[in-house]
Order: sequence, then structure tokens, then C-alpha cells
Amino acid sequence: MSKVYLCLELHNHQPVGNFDHVIAEAYEKSYKPFLQTLLDYPQIKMSLHTSGCLLEWCETHLKDYLDLVGKLHDRGQLELIGGAFYEPVLAAIPRDDALEHFDRMNAYLMRRFGAKPRGAWLPERVWEPDFASLLVEAGVEYISMDDDLFLAAGHMPEELNGYYMTESHNGPLAMFPNHQALRYAIPFREPEATFDYIFEQSDGRPNSLFLMGDDGEKFGLWPRTYKPIYEDGWLKSFFQALIDHDDTVELLTMAEARDRIQPKGRTYLPTGSYFEMGEWTLPTAARKKFVHFVHELKERDDWPQVRPFVQGGFWRGFLRKYPEVNYLQKKMLRVSRKFHSLSNRKTDPEYQTQVLRGQCNCPYWHGVFGGLYLPHLRHAVWKELIQGEFTIDNLLHRGRKWTEVHHVDHDMDGRLELLIENAYMNAYLSPDQGGSMFEWDYRPRGYNLLNTLTRREEPYHIDVARATVSDPDDDSAVESIHDLVLKKEEGLENLLTIDKWPRRSLLDHFHGFDGTIDQFRAGVLADYGTFLKGEYDLTEMFPDGVTLTRTGKLGILPVRVAKTVRAASGKSELSVEYAISNLSNQEMHGPFGIEWNFALMAPNSPKHSFTIPGSEFIKRPLRETMEHHNVANLHFADEHEGWRYALRTACPQGCGVCRLKAFRCLKVDSSVFQSVAVLYSWELRLAPGEVWRVRFTAELADR
Repeated sequence: MSKVYLCLELHNHQPVGNFDHVIAEAYEKSYKPFLQTLLDYPQIKMSLHTSGCLLEWCETHLKDYLDLVGKLHDRGQLELIGGAFYEPVLAAIPRDDALEHFDRMNAYLMRRFGAKPRGAWLPERVWEPDFASLLVEAGVEYISMDDDLFLAAGHMPEELNGYYMTESHNGPLAMFPNHQALRYAIPFREPEATFDYIFEQSDGRPNSLFLMGDDGEKFGLWPRTYKPIYEDGWLKSFFQALIDHDDTVELLTMAEARDRIQPKGRTYLPTGSYFEMGEWTLPTAARKKFVHFVHELKERDDWPQVRPFVQGGFWRGFLRKYPEVNYLQKKMLRVSRKFHSLSNRKTDPEYQTQVLRGQCNCPYWHGVFGGLYLPHLRHAVWKELIQGEFTIDNLLHRGRKWTEVHHVDHDMDGRLELLIENAYMNAYLSPDQGGSMFEWDYRPRGYNLLNTLTRREEPYHIDVARATVSDPDDDSAVESIHDLVLKKEEGLENLLTIDKWPRRSLLDHFHGFDGTIDQFRAGVLADYGTFLKGEYDLTEMFPDGVTLTRTGKLGILPVRVAKTVRAASGKSELSVEYAISNLSNQEMHGPFGIEWNFALMAPNSPKHSFTIPGSEFIKRPLRETMEHHNVANLHFADEHEGWRYALRTACPQGCGVCRLKAFRCLKVDSSVFQSVAVLYSWELRLAPGEVWRVRFTAELADR
């Protein structure tokens, strides 16, 4: 039998902003036991990629991980793989920033381990054909890429027993097929399954080479993996099996494979990623059809032959599927452009660090893990971007007080947004989306108060009712992470809610007398006007703000709503003035409400609270849902982040009803607190031609 060659590639990553205890658990359950077991088997070698986010965290909190990696590297058991330092999806970021990521990773690995990486890990294995040029310019010689893309490009399964070369106007770049069958076998099946697969696929052909590259966290951290892998000895058995098969299977690092084995030819792969990513990126309606279609195809005998040509969407679809992702990515691009506009004498690399950290991919998409749905990850990258912008703008404006209003297509949808920016605050408005505010930043603390998430239907919601509550100590069975249906709390199916409108601020509700706080909480409050999601006109632009106006209807009555939003010069203070005009020849009578949303965290923590001055509601937890009358002032505080927020209302007709609610979104296995919504409501009674006014003053400050 001809000898078969096998490469193992592991990818260890923890996102910017992840909780310390979560990363520590990943070390104790996955990274540490894996690397320590590897030490006991000096014959075993592999390629390892560790993201820069995790490397930085370990430099501060856990040098033991770095010492283990260094020891194994010095022994020749680990080839250290490079990559984009803060693990951005390359499709989302500017080319110059991508090159900086690679340079920083190369410099770190050389400085810390004396290693010059030749290969790179592609974040989330997201590939677009022009990446070849970028990677070659970054000094990358080879990457691994899912075998699905090779098959989709027309390669036959029997041709994937090696690696190929590609290019995009420069190169070449070596591409190793990453075999899904091996990813699903290791560590979820008995060790012999790996050998059965590679022997069958090699079919006696000389110099057959196979690669398995996947997340290191699946070795112990993923549900129900720690016990079988370590306590029951799967990993030791696997390593021993590799040693026992050394006459027929030789382990190589990717560098050794590139040097010793000739490529099989050229290839040009289509845009894509792993199969599941193609499903996740589809809009929900399309995703349901896709899943049903795939389910039907799996019943066919020729499914293995058909599957390579069955593709879902591709990663950029998340920018369409989730507006919150698009806003985050467009903010990142805006801050990056500001950095690159600095003069050469000011372009200190440290000024770029927060921009690069704000490009970490995890909150920019959503799949089997939390991603976008985890507010602490969203907040972490928003914080990096906003504070980075704060520093850069101070340099651009030489520390002076300033205010600017930009009328631009910020989100790239063909319609213009209004960006009000000053030295301490940003307020971004969408005239075509009800004149609402979709970003509101307190820049010194790097906090976007509108880092909210609209509750929407997800295909996995249908599985929630049949899911079982997971036992964190139950390691009795090993399954692929894609096949598990688990939840972390009972009654999760009762929390399924879909919002009828996006969770922004300055949302205008003519909600009728029958509207209740329960309807508001459920996101189904009726609306009898044409303003909530209607298009507003820009009627006046000031040096520090704008006036937006819409003439619409309340029922059959013509009504005009005008709102003027201004940023106080040199302050983190926003003023909002509404004018509601009855344009009909009869009396207008009904409730009118203005909704504000605040992206606050930790609903049960005493460090995160709201207060209604002059009442007994002092420092109340954010989880409470309630209705109050005659509320003029409302305060929120985040003592953990060190800021406070005061909302004051001035209305000649008296204070209105204030309805507060906290709401959660459902991710795959649990509900996650996202934000607090406040609806100020007044009962209006306007004679023909009469105008009603209300004014808000919103102040952000350090605590």
C-alpha cells in the first residue's frame, strides 16, 4: 500500500470582548488538555493557528498557553500558522487594513516564538477569488479551504487527494482541500473512521494528501465533547492510532506538505465558505426553502454527487439579512477612512489598533453560535470603533470643539442618511425609515446607545419547542455541533416574538386608545398613522442639526409631523423638538407616542439601573416592565462602563405616560437581553390648524 499523508490544522480563537471566564473555560476544557496531551506524543505534529485576539488576551491573562505553544513549536510538533491578526472576514474590510492585520500577525509570531509563518488561516473560511492577490501580497504561501468549494469548481472527489495552486493576477497561492468528512469524523467518530476514509479516498494513488482543519474548541469545549475526548481517552487513542499506522500514514505539517509534495495543478474556486455558512447567510424565507430543498435532495441516492452543486448564499448576505450588521460594518469603514485620511506624521500604528480590533468578525454574522445575538460582543467592537474614531477625530480637528452634519448614503442603500457628529457625540438619522435615529454614540466611553437588535424570525425557532434543556455536565454523547438541538432554559418557546418595527429611537406612534404595554412589549402595538416607517423629508439643515418633516395621515385626517434634532456644541447633549400639526378641518383626537430604545446590558445587575426622579423608583433593575404617568425625567446609569444618561421632557400640555420595557432576542439556545424600550405617550386633542409641541433634552455624561 502506498503511504498516505495527513495534515492536521487547528484554529483557536476567542473574539474581542468575550468574557474572561469564557476564555478561561476554553483553555481549561480544550486548549490546555489538547496541548498537554500532544506533549505526551512527541511523534505527533500538526499546524496551529491562534487568532491575535486570543494571543493578546493570553499575554495579559494566561501566559501558560503561550508557553505550551512555544514549547511544542520548539520541539517541532507545531507549525504556527499566520493570518489576519484580529480575525476579520476579509470580505468586510478594506485591503490596506487586511494587509496590516497580516503584518501584525507575522511580526507577533516572529517576536514571541521566532516563527515566520508561511501559511494563513482564512477567518470563517470565507473565500472570494480576488483574495488570492491579497494573500500573496501579504506573504502567504498556502491556505486550507473547504472541499465543497473544490467540488463546486468541478473537481471530482478522487481529485482531492492533494493540493492545488491558484492566482488572481499575481501568485501563485497553494490551496489545500479541507475535507468535511474528516472534520465530522474527528473527534466525533472512532479513530479508525479517519483511516478508513483516507485509505478509501487515496485508492492506492501515490503521494495522496489529506487535510482536516477545524476549530480547536471542538476538542472539549463544544457540548458533550470533554468527557469522551479526554476522560474516556479519545484523543490519546487517536494519537496512538496515528503512531500505529506510521508505516502507511505519515503526518506532515502544511509547510512540509508544500515542500515535499508537488501540487496537482491549478484551480479557481468560486466564492463561498463551508456548507452551513451558505445556509445561515440566506434571508429567513429563502433559508427555509433551501433547508426543505436540501432535505428532499438528501433522500436521493445521488445526493453525494449532487451536493457540490447545491450552494446557499455567501457571507456578504449577512449585510442584507441583518441591518444591524450593515450599520456596524459601515461604521467600521467610516472610521477606517478617517484613519487613512490622517497625514503621515500623525499616522501612528497605535491609532489604527482600535479600528483593526473593531473588525473582529464574530458580531458581524450569526450561525450556530451567538455572533450578532451576543450584545457584549457587539458592544466590544462598537466600543473599539467609537473610541478609535474619537481619537482620530481629535487629531483631525486638533482638539478643538466642532460639530458637523453630513448628508450621505452611509448604509449604501441608495438613500441618504444624516450624520450629526461633534467632539463628544454622534447621532445618525434615517429620513426614509420614519426619520428615526439608528446610531447614537457617547464617544468618550465608546458606547452606542442604539446597539440594539430587532426581534425577528429565525429558522431555528421551529426547533425550540422540541429542544431539550442542556446539562452542562452531560458529556455522555458526542455529536456534531450542527446536529445538536439544545436549549439552556425552560419555556424558551414562549418567548418567541417578532417586532413589527425596528428597535431604534425617535419612532413616531399613533397607536390608538386600545394600545397596551403588553402589546408594546410584544412588538405588535397597532399604529393608525403613516409615520412609524414612512419617509421624512429633510426640510432644513443647520450647522449643528436638521429638521425632518412628513405630511401623512392619522386615519383619514392629514397630519404633519416635524422633528428637529440638534447637537449642542462642545457637549454630549442632544435636543429633539417635535411639532404635530392638525392639517384637517376637524378636531384630531388620539394618542401619540415617541419611542426611544437604549442598548443597555446586564438587566439584573445593580450597576445597570434606571431612575425616575421624584418617585420611589430609584436605581431599579433594567429587567422591569412598567407604566408610569406624568414622567418628565428619566435617568439610566451604567456604572460598569462609567456613564449615565438623562432624558428630560418639556411639554406645555403636561407630562405624558411613560412605558418602559426590557426585551430579549432568541438566539439558538437561549434568550438574550438586548435593550430597554421607552414609549412616551400623550393624548392629543388638536383643533383644526392647531400645533402641539414637545421637547426632549438627552444628556450623556461620565458617571
